[in-house]
Amino acid sequence: MSKFSKKNILLTVFSAFLALSVTACNDESSKSAKADTVPEHIKIGVVPGPYKDLLKNHLTKVVESRGHKLDFVEFSDWVQPDSALDAGEIDANLFQHSIYLKAIVENQGLKLDEVINVPTLGLFAFSEKVKSLDDLKDGAQVALPNDAVNLSRALRFARDAGIITLKADKDDLKASIADIDKNPKHLNFVPMEAAQLPRSLDSTDLALVPGNYAYEAKLPFDKALAKEKVSEPIKLVVTVQSDRVNSVGAFLKDAVASREFTSSVNADPTYRDFAKPEWWSAN
Repeated sequence: MSKFSKKNILLTVFSAFLALSVTACNDESSKSAKADTVPEHIKIGVVPGPYKDLLKNHLTKVVESRGHKLDFVEFSDWVQPDSALDAGEIDANLFQHSIYLKAIVENQGLKLDEVINVPTLGLFAFSEKVKSLDDLKDGAQVALPNDAVNLSRALRFARDAGIITLKADKDDLKASIADIDKNPKHLNFVPMEAAQLPRSLDSTDLALVPGNYAYEAKLPFDKALAKEKVSEPIKLVVTVQSDRVNSVGAFLKDAVASREFTSSVNADPTYRDFAKPEWWSAN
């Protein structure tokens, strides 16, 4: 091989290496710029239910007054919104509580963080067969969410409603049906997709329905046989990518915590049954 050919090969290799280095630097610069920027159109992921309406009706005007816009991206389940957020396909999401987010982050290694929580509907106990929990018959079927986090939450709700007890030596945040201790009416707990719970009322005796799906199905909250007391860790949170907490995360946190937003929500009777965050009273 001639010296000229060797020189050309070396130049080609060097040029290719340089091009890859420049591309990598540009990619990193692009990621860094995105992390530090609040986009004009903020894409926020939601699922069916009241939280899109909460943001659309009461946060949109606050965001627009600050020179930005909210674009809603609706998902049909509780898995896709976090995957899309982690991949950078959306800028934020609102559909999950802190315990659910923590479990997803740990199990899937996603780099996501919550920035603020919002008014939240709890679980509600609905029935078309009985008028009171005391009227449940022996062996009655009770439908509840099948994902691990909300199943344990529903079991705690059932315990607090007095229809079962849970084993004292178990972590009730991770309770499963196997952790039921006393079940005096031999209730048959039937896990199913949360979205199907409102439709199960004609085939089960009782359904423990997350508030967002009860809202979407237009189930009357005043007809519920029991209502969950919503603790702070199960109030829904606005979530962003971990490296955008100080940009789009800070912007959304400030908008949600604003007096304009809280006053607007307080004036809307739609949110009467929503549990307000602890920080809400400061406004």
